[in-house]
Amino acid sequence: MGDIVKEEMNRTLYWIWITTIKRLKKSRVKQLLDYYKTPEEIWREDLGFLKDHFKLTDEEVSLLKNSKSPKILKKWIKELEQMGISYYSIDHPLYPSILKNIADPPLGIYVKGKMPFFDKGFLAIVGTRKCSEYGRRVAKKLAQELSHKGFGIISGLAEGIDAMAHKSTLEAGGFTAAVVANGLDLCYPKSNTQLMEEIEEKGVLISEYPPGTRPIPVYFPTRNRIISGLSQGVIVIEAGEKSGALITADLALEQGKEVFAVPGSIFSSTSKGTHKLIQQGAKLVTDIEDIVCEISTNFINNKANENLQYEGKITNRLAIEENIVYDCISFEPSHIDVLSVKTHYPVDKLQGILTLLELKGLIQQLPGKRFVRNQ
Repeated sequence: MGDIVKEEMNRTLYWIWITTIKRLKKSRVKQLLDYYKTPEEIWREDLGFLKDHFKLTDEEVSLLKNSKSPKILKKWIKELEQMGISYYSIDHPLYPSILKNIADPPLGIYVKGKMPFFDKGFLAIVGTRKCSEYGRRVAKKLAQELSHKGFGIISGLAEGIDAMAHKSTLEAGGFTAAVVANGLDLCYPKSNTQLMEEIEEKGVLISEYPPGTRPIPVYFPTRNRIISGLSQGVIVIEAGEKSGALITADLALEQGKEVFAVPGSIFSSTSKGTHKLIQQGAKLVTDIEDIVCEISTNFINNKANENLQYEGKITNRLAIEENIVYDCISFEPSHIDVLSVKTHYPVDKLQGILTLLELKGLIQQLPGKRFVRNQ
């Protein structure tokens, strides 16, 4: 066991070394890693060869040479442990594999809290910092209801919609992940200090920036690619025309993720961005079912997150196809043709599933082939 721990520490040492060299551009680091595969190989390579083969500048050679201090790096790893921060390089088994699929994945992430299995069952809720009471109510409602369905909620720990999404998820007993644009030893904004502590205890905090890094404007849009990258879909609640939430939505589309937008008042400046998203094809959200029906097929078929299983007695005793159909039925009547469109099931197959749900006492058929929930 001791050898395994030592080996892991050495691997972490090399990764922290290559990803924390100040003034060495990330593009250069990626170029070296594409060639050598592991930072240990770069560490052991002759600097003269590196300079000639990759046409490194004298400054870059000096940066590589002067940063090679096992003593300082081991001290840094020890300090991370004392702060309760874990470091997962892109080749670490706990690094989210879903994050590797984005165009520019972080080479390593710093983590505080419980690291979940991100590949299935997470949705992002984002929006403006200066949200209205309506925006806060919507964020609370969606975060709590999605949590009850078993989804984890991701956001950016900003004021406004982000903070409400995190708080509401925790209040519902759900799991929330906060991706921040600074080191995990700092809290930005300071008004969210208590919330950050609660997320560390009951959820997870993530950053690609080492401790001591202060937030600067350029880090926030960069951070947003991780929020969308870890999620199966992004829900935007109130966003102005130049809101950072729109950047997250654009990144989600580039990553092939679902984008949802909540409509607001035509007189509200904080709804202009969300309305534009809807005009461009984002899924309009007026109820949780608008989200669940779009996401649940992939979510359920992929077994969902081990830490985020459905907790309700109803969903636990239903078959996969029954779950999908039941999620698309509300307390307002839905015609069978509408359900067919939502579930992508042909009417003849859907009728059989509806009959089973009716026999179980979960739904009721009304005249005109309309269906409602009983519970």
